[in-house]
Amino acid sequence: MARKQFTYIISDINIFKSKLIYFTRDLDCFCFLDSNSIDTDNTFDFLLAFNKTQELTGFKTPFLDLKHFLDNHHDWLFGYLTYDLKNEIEKLKSNNLNCHFFPKLHFFSPDVLLKVKNNNLTVFANEHYSHIEIDCLLDKINQTKIVPEDVLSIKIQPRVSKSEYIKNINNIKKHLQAGDIYEMNYCQEFYAENVYVDPYKLFVKLNSLSKAPFSSFYRLNQNFCLCASPERFLKKEGSLLTSQPIKGTIKRLANNDLDQLQKKELLNSSKDFSENVMIVDLVRNDFSRFAKKSSVSVDELASVYTYQDVHHLISTISCQIDDGTHIVDVIKAVFPMGSMTGAPKIRAMELIEKYENSFRGLYSGSIGYIKPNQDFDFNVVIRSIFYNQESDYLSFMVGGAITIESDPESEYEECLIKAKSIFKVLNS
Repeated sequence: MARKQFTYIISDINIFKSKLIYFTRDLDCFCFLDSNSIDTDNTFDFLLAFNKTQELTGFKTPFLDLKHFLDNHHDWLFGYLTYDLKNEIEKLKSNNLNCHFFPKLHFFSPDVLLKVKNNNLTVFANEHYSHIEIDCLLDKINQTKIVPEDVLSIKIQPRVSKSEYIKNINNIKKHLQAGDIYEMNYCQEFYAENVYVDPYKLFVKLNSLSKAPFSSFYRLNQNFCLCASPERFLKKEGSLLTSQPIKGTIKRLANNDLDQLQKKELLNSSKDFSENVMIVDLVRNDFSRFAKKSSVSVDELASVYTYQDVHHLISTISCQIDDGTHIVDVIKAVFPMGSMTGAPKIRAMELIEKYENSFRGLYSGSIGYIKPNQDFDFNVVIRSIFYNQESDYLSFMVGGAITIESDPESEYEECLIKAKSIFKVLNS
């Protein structure tokens, strides 16, 4: 579909970003993506897609539906994939408690797309828009009020007690000792019922605290995902495919000298390094299903990346996609991402269903976009708040990789470290 482009200069990028977020209040569906100006090879600092012209909500055959949708709509697409699409790929099931009810899959083509890079704004609009209409749209955005933050005090409850969490970790370690699995990502839910929050204020606060490179704010009717993800799932540029799994975490310290020692400790941790290598091997194996011969490469192995609250070990794996491979087949072959499952992947997912008691849904799924040329970029949905505006149910999940070396107490503390920004935002 042909799109018109309109360009503008933004005088204050941070004020414009806040106004843009609050502008979305009147929209029942939108996708806001924010790199927080961190160098992640993104072509944007942040962008907003809204006013859907075409929409796909997958139910019976989600991946086949997505393939047909892509083949018939050569335009920008924004959307998400939920973790529980695993059941469409393998003979698995999801019977745990579900309090959010995001559709399994959702993609839409926006009528309008706003992209900001440095101080340059580019508006990609469908061809029926005039320059005057786009000017009026920007006037409306610029007149949007930035709302003062609320002082929240939300009582968050754990779905699993600490003692139950430790018991589950010890049971998972029995599977590890038996050689049933080598690594498993085990997560727990924290939640609040009958709570009213303003998701727009909440996202502005979470995003400003976290400053994560793959942040996103997604609304679909009454469901909101407020995501402060540091992790990229998959990026495609031409025939080059890249994945950057995270495995290995340590908290940051206020004292710079001590914080540098934390980084060294993480780099020298045999446990964290082995976690990372196992997932790298899993991604390499997934890539081998569709990669050109001898093109799978580990470009970066367990490098330290620093964020607001934590240091992470991140690896970069790439390959050249074999000619004629459909991008939906590429995504399906790798999904769900190994960093959120474990290895071997299928058995790990079976045990996730057994030991977790909350339906993951969009958590540990992926949000992103597909360009008209079928290049794409998707994150891993972690460090995220989920809110249903109809039921007033708020929750977030957090977890980590369990290996034979895992100490249950340390794993529990790591969960709290990863969720530090969320607890702070909610004043819990």
